[in-house]
Amino acid sequence: MKIYTAPGARSLAVIWALEEIGLPYEAIRVEIHTDNAVVKSPHPFGKVPFLTEGSFSLSETLAICLYICEKKQNTLYPANLQEKAIINSLISFSITDLETPLSCLAKQILFTPEDQQWPEFINYFKKQTIDVLSRIELKETNAWFIGDTFTLADIFLSHRLMFAKAFGITLDKKLENYLQKATSRPAFLKAQKINDN
Repeated sequence: MKIYTAPGARSLAVIWALEEIGLPYEAIRVEIHTDNAVVKSPHPFGKVPFLTEGSFSLSETLAICLYICEKKQNTLYPANLQEKAIINSLISFSITDLETPLSCLAKQILFTPEDQQWPEFINYFKKQTIDVLSRIELKETNAWFIGDTFTLADIFLSHRLMFAKAFGITLDKKLENYLQKATSRPAFLKAQKINDN
């Protein structure tokens, strides 16, 4: 299995899931956002993450993570239908409600020249992000997002919280502690080194 990656990209979530599950893979770093890339992703639009396994290929972070989770029994994505449904619900929250304002921030902060950025636009979507973050309920009795088991929902939430911090948004104490705990996991530390170096 080959996973095409790029520093700072969503491929980190895929590598993190692979490390948590313990599946073998080869990470191939590519260049994105450039017309003169030496190593390119085989994705039709040059995007990452992208998975290839023999003649099979797959794009989109969530689809790749679910494929990986279905390959080997694991606690990230349990077999129980109701537990899966809860995980899917929380992943959906992370990639819709939370990621929408973050994507708008990314377009302004990362991909718009500084002299063309709109401060009002940036402030609006920062406020939108803070509003969404305020709706996240981390129960004191839970070790992780859902309960005592680290799941795929934790990977998706943590990854978006990292983006929020990168865009200058201060997390409340609960979310900050949660993120620090998640990003201290050995699987994350190894995934980050592989994805970003």
